[in-house]
Amino acid sequence: MVGTLALFLTGCKATPSQRTTTKTDGIHVVASLDFYGEAARKILGSAGTVTTVINSPSIDPESFEPDIATAKTVAKANVVIQNGLGYDSWMERLVAANGHSQIHTLTLGTLVGRKMGDNPHLWSDPQLMRTMTRQLVKQFSALDPAHARDFQRRGAAYQRQLAVLPQLAQRIKQHANGQAVAVSEPVFSLALKAMGYHISDQHFAQAIEEDSDPTPADITRLQHQLKHHKIAFFVENTQNSSNNVATMVRLARKYRVPVVKVTETMPVHTTYREWMAGQYRQVLRIQQEARTSE
Repeated sequence: MVGTLALFLTGCKATPSQRTTTKTDGIHVVASLDFYGEAARKILGSAGTVTTVINSPSIDPESFEPDIATAKTVAKANVVIQNGLGYDSWMERLVAANGHSQIHTLTLGTLVGRKMGDNPHLWSDPQLMRTMTRQLVKQFSALDPAHARDFQRRGAAYQRQLAVLPQLAQRIKQHANGQAVAVSEPVFSLALKAMGYHISDQHFAQAIEEDSDPTPADITRLQHQLKHHKIAFFVENTQNSSNNVATMVRLARKYRVPVVKVTETMPVHTTYREWMAGQYRQVLRIQQEARTSE
């Protein structure tokens, strides 16, 4: 099995150090992204191990290339959690290389009914992690029925912690009034949709996402929206340093259009809830300031 993986991985780059629990028995989980691993740990407790592959904000999950160590870890997994929708296709290939194994794969894009071509940044949706938690409780309980009650109890506790996100989204939606907003990339767009906003610069954002230049028409359109306050705010992915994005941020500040700062990967020394809630609250503050100035 590992020989097959070695052939598959020839020429791949090395991974950073993986963050793994020390326990060696129970359910073995491998998650492509750190916040998915966080959920698995919250549910499993001491009943297994969790390894997260992408655990640094400096790593781009879409261009990541796994090494032999990662392949071996995946080969030993009982459960693999992957985003799907092309975001972490390297994980799909590693699982496929273990064609005769008993790996149970949780593909989140499939879980929430999305297809290739849809926005892959699923985690900004305020319901995603709660939905995933319920599914993981079912999977873990089927694999280890003796600990099913513990999984259910811990899963319910984690869902209560996450409840602040849909609550914040609903609170924001009450005052969104279907306004338009612009984004540098679609990394936060699912949250914005849940908050009741619509994206005004889909083409510009998609070009930035694909590391290509927006068309002159897209640039002119967004500049007009900023200069004439046609949008409620601009969302900047601070991990993208492109000149086009920097120019739009400067223009937003010049014309006093609020800027929401978000990241595509989770910052260090924080939790998923803290990360998302901090971004949601930026939108809430902008709304509150807008109402105060009326």
